[in-house]
Amino acid sequence: MHVINSAIFASWLAIFPACAGDSVDIDVTGDIVASPCIFNGGNNGLNINLGDIYASNMATPHSHSEPVPFALRFTQCPAGTKSVSVQFSGVTDPAAGGDYYKNSGSAGGVAVGLQDLLTGNAAGAGTRINRPVESDRTITLGMKAWIYSSGGGVTPGTVNSTVVLTMQYN
Repeated sequence: MHVINSAIFASWLAIFPACAGDSVDIDVTGDIVASPCIFNGGNNGLNINLGDIYASNMATPHSHSEPVPFALRFTQCPAGTKSVSVQFSGVTDPAAGGDYYKNSGSAGGVAVGLQDLLTGNAAGAGTRINRPVESDRTITLGMKAWIYSSGGGVTPGTVNSTVVLTMQYN
């Protein structure tokens, strides 16, 4: 009888193959990042008016207008946010170089310069400025802007340059 039971079991295995299981790993990933501060009172833009500049004051090479101070303000930074990194980008001026932004207005022979007041460094395209959050949960980056002419002999018209800021909260 033992032989018959073995034969039945062997035929049952042929009819119903053994079920094999596959193992699958599920990886769950993510990052916990610092929360953003409020920039510029909640406005997504910042307009800096350099005022009227006389073309006659920009007649010589390497001339520039009077700098106009402004600030990049971050408020209500959450407790988990320790610092802010701001990266500057935009179209650079081919004549003035990478530290200056191209004028897309109608004035000829001029570019726009930006500078970090704390370090005195230019804030040209590709520049990154890092600042820690103050105890009152704010950050203020003092800056200044001006018009620069590398070749002199500017022509009257409008000055308009767009600089894009990319903020990273750490």
